[in-house]
Amino acid sequence: MKLRLESFGELRLIDLAGQPVAFPEKGLLAICYLLDRYLQNGAGSEYPRSALARFLWDSHDNPDIMANLRKTISRIQARQTELGTELLIFTATGVRIKPDAFVCDLFELAKSDGGGALENLRRLVAVLRQDFLAVLADQSVSTQQWIAGQRDRHMAILVDAMKTALPTARSREDISLIKEAALRIFRDAPDDENIRRILLEAYESEGQLENARRLFEASRHGLESALDIGLDVQALREVRKVFAGSQSPPSVMEPLSDGGSRVARPLPRLVLLPPGGMDAAGALPMLCGPLIEDVTIGLCALNTVSVVAPHTAARIAGHADKAELILRHSISYVLDTRLTDHALFVQLIHASGDEVIWAERFNLEKYDLISHRRDIARRIARELAGQVRRHETMRHSFEGNSAAYHSYLLGLRDVKRLSLPDIRRSRKAFREALQHSAHFAPALSGLSRTFVVEWLLTARGDRELLGLAEDYANRAIVADPSLAAGFRELGVAKLYLGDIDESLLALKLAEELSPHYADGIASYADTLVHASRPSDALIKIDRAISLNPLSPTDYLWTAAGANFALGHYAEALEQISAMDDRTPADRLSAACWAMLGDMKNARLYMRKVREIYPDFDVDKWLSVVPFKEQWQKEQYREALRRAGF
Repeated sequence: MKLRLESFGELRLIDLAGQPVAFPEKGLLAICYLLDRYLQNGAGSEYPRSALARFLWDSHDNPDIMANLRKTISRIQARQTELGTELLIFTATGVRIKPDAFVCDLFELAKSDGGGALENLRRLVAVLRQDFLAVLADQSVSTQQWIAGQRDRHMAILVDAMKTALPTARSREDISLIKEAALRIFRDAPDDENIRRILLEAYESEGQLENARRLFEASRHGLESALDIGLDVQALREVRKVFAGSQSPPSVMEPLSDGGSRVARPLPRLVLLPPGGMDAAGALPMLCGPLIEDVTIGLCALNTVSVVAPHTAARIAGHADKAELILRHSISYVLDTRLTDHALFVQLIHASGDEVIWAERFNLEKYDLISHRRDIARRIARELAGQVRRHETMRHSFEGNSAAYHSYLLGLRDVKRLSLPDIRRSRKAFREALQHSAHFAPALSGLSRTFVVEWLLTARGDRELLGLAEDYANRAIVADPSLAAGFRELGVAKLYLGDIDESLLALKLAEELSPHYADGIASYADTLVHASRPSDALIKIDRAISLNPLSPTDYLWTAAGANFALGHYAEALEQISAMDDRTPADRLSAACWAMLGDMKNARLYMRKVREIYPDFDVDKWLSVVPFKEQWQKEQYREALRRAGF
């Protein structure tokens, strides 16, 4: 009878009735190995017994493996006699397979694609749903290496087939097939950007972006767990390059596809500005200058950034118009430093967008600065190098499209201003950026933010705006699950949709991805206010403000909200008074003054709100603003009623 050998998933023989047939596992493994040689090389000739023994058991001059082989051959021959068929033929010195005595799923991989690209892909997807030889009781090192090589080759075959079929995919069924193939490849290569993009587009065509986000998020957590580190996909790629021996030295020339060359793009320039007050008395100011020089020297060893010399940096720091000098010297990044009470505050700014990328406060009280100066310098240099590299990776995705990058920067500038005209102008800029690059995650997350801010400013409870915010946040996460901003915006959208627990989870993920991301921490604090945890919110917002001391308006708004919930009305008004534009917080100002018994000021701010939003209704507003516990909603209601709303 003709048997079927299945090698994907569990290794087994199947009879005509579909029932498993007992056979020595080492014999089935030998059949797979010899069949692969036959299919790849036409090698149907006899294979040496000694070589097969080394493959099955490994050998370091161990005579036992030949004894093991003889016992296995005896069991195989006895079983073949019982079955009345011969799959392996043994001679005194060798072994060969009899490929016409059985069928095998490996034959499917060797078939030509005569049925067309899509049919070929459909056949391969069916075969490769499970890993090759996924379950084996005992494997030698040689066996393990061979199996790993076979799986890599099978995935390469599937990738080629998918690329061939992709241009011909038209129907919903075709797209579903492409998605299934991409999912299978993604399982083995979760950080392959091309596969992610194909999956993203397939899910988007099916209206299932949320499923794509969950898939990529689960993959990220799986990798983090396996590596026991916070995932940095770009760093992972660089490590792989090093181990693959493909790390090439920097060159002033870059090859072109036509065989020519061009001058390489200049390295981004970084200036480290020394802190002011260096002439003050005491060891701390005296040692901070050398500390910044140590950081500069450490960064000079990198070939990914060009560092401005300390002398020029000091001249820029002391100049009346720093921005003009930074522009004149084509500086891309500025590390601004500030010495406060026993602490060194540093923040990295992308010069062209005036964007704070990273900030940290180093408490120098706990260090002996003389002996620990170099340790602090190395820590700052390491963090700086990583932040610049990550930001440059994002920026380079726009290098071929300066108009798109320009639009993104304009959107970034305007979204920080809490007024409807600025927010709508920002939205237009982000949309222009996405016209050039539909899956650019920072622009997607920025677009999400514009809808939330408009929802807050208009106070109409328009859930369509929040739905759009959630949708674009999910798109940002799918496009780049390593970007904290996407999770931040999802958390904010979930908050105002009333999913406070999901909001806290998303914002916790954002903080884990980027522990120094001040905007994300500030949004986390805001959600904690709404989760009726104002004390925890104050701790978070204080952390965000420490990372970004020249705080944006919304930080202070959140701090004011937390103080209001705690009954600290005067403190809340102090936070509001520090805002550059206090208009967005007029409702909260009216509530605070009312609770303090100052009805003149309460009425003043009530009228200011009415001038901008004449149809504002307290009950309608509180019905859509989420608070986890009723006491908080009643506190706000009472305050607004006292103010005259």
